[in-house]
Amino acid sequence: MISYKNFLIWGVLSPNEDEAQHLKCKANYYAILDDKLFKRGLTTFLLKCLNSQQTDYIMRALHEWICGLHTRGRSLATKAVRAGYY
Repeated sequence: MISYKNFLIWGVLSPNEDEAQHLKCKANYYAILDDKLFKRGLTTFLLKCLNSQQTDYIMRALHEWICGLHTRGRSLATKAVRAGYY
């Protein structure tokens, strides 16, 4: 997440040529809005990229509070994407 942000904001690449090439290709799928990283979806709106702390909070919220039911992986992931998270 940090490498994509650094590349999109400041144009900083990894000294490793393979990693730099990979980053250039994959960076087209990401956007920066208000200093936050978003992934562009083909059929969805922008999806907000989360760090590990935010991920734990969102997963707990979707699994326990919002859903109420203990849903399985695929339906929980679909609900997270519908809520706008990547």
